[in-house]
Amino acid sequence: MVRPRLLLPVVLFGCAPTGMLHASDAAFIRAHYVHLEDASLGDDAHMDGRETGLSLQSPTFDVLGGRFAIGADYVYTHYAYTDVASRDRDLHRLAVPLHWHTGDTTVFRATLTPTVATSSNVMKDLFKRGTGEDVNLYGEAVAERIPDTGWGWRAGAGYDDRFGDPQAYPVLMALHRGERTSLQLGWPHTRFDWRTHERVWLGVNVEPAGGQWHVVSDERDGAEFDYTVEAWRAALTAHWAFAEGWSIGAQLGSEFDRHHDFEDDLGTRLDVDAGSTGFAELLVRYRFGADDEGP
Repeated sequence: MVRPRLLLPVVLFGCAPTGMLHASDAAFIRAHYVHLEDASLGDDAHMDGRETGLSLQSPTFDVLGGRFAIGADYVYTHYAYTDVASRDRDLHRLAVPLHWHTGDTTVFRATLTPTVATSSNVMKDLFKRGTGEDVNLYGEAVAERIPDTGWGWRAGAGYDDRFGDPQAYPVLMALHRGERTSLQLGWPHTRFDWRTHERVWLGVNVEPAGGQWHVVSDERDGAEFDYTVEAWRAALTAHWAFAEGWSIGAQLGSEFDRHHDFEDDLGTRLDVDAGSTGFAELLVRYRFGADDEGP
């Protein structure tokens, strides 16, 4: 079913402003870059890729007995192909996460995330060419208990495209805080961080890395399709708070269990597995009015 064109400005402007990320009430700005190594695509083709992103988070403020903040996340993804009858794909995602949380020892968190995910030709002229097909409304609601030290938990549900096609999924995690360690163990991601120095953290992270974009092909007179990616990433991580408010981070690992579903410039559907590949990520973050608290 085609969603009406009117939905685009309604989603972008009708839902703002309202959150809180799990880390802190402090506002921040963060930039990141990801490089994906060359890998097989189907039987005979190859592909590589890169990703560039910028995220902003506002300070939190009191609303309805809890704390709200608004964010903005932009990610540009480029896939380059060899021996595929398709132009390289430039995909854009702009999300406006609206966070709210309440509680002390046991905390309830809710996030609503209007998201535009589309091809470059649409994004650069979004209000003229964009339609409701480029927009999704994602979200998450969880309850969690995180003591200062020892074991806690997180439970709830989310709905987004991290597994490829947009879908609902459970959030079930065991949490642990030690004097120099933190652990999030469960679904949909697992992460362990170890504070090796006052300002240095090392760790391991495993998470889904899928997504879906609505693509309009000018090469085929405006033909439309969804570009759907399924993947997981496992990486070693490092984080260094090198100055007050400033930190840099890195991940080095593998993107695996990959699958790409899209159409080439001839209109042929490519619904194929991609080979596992290495990836590297570098990020820089600045937290306003607060020292860095780690990853």
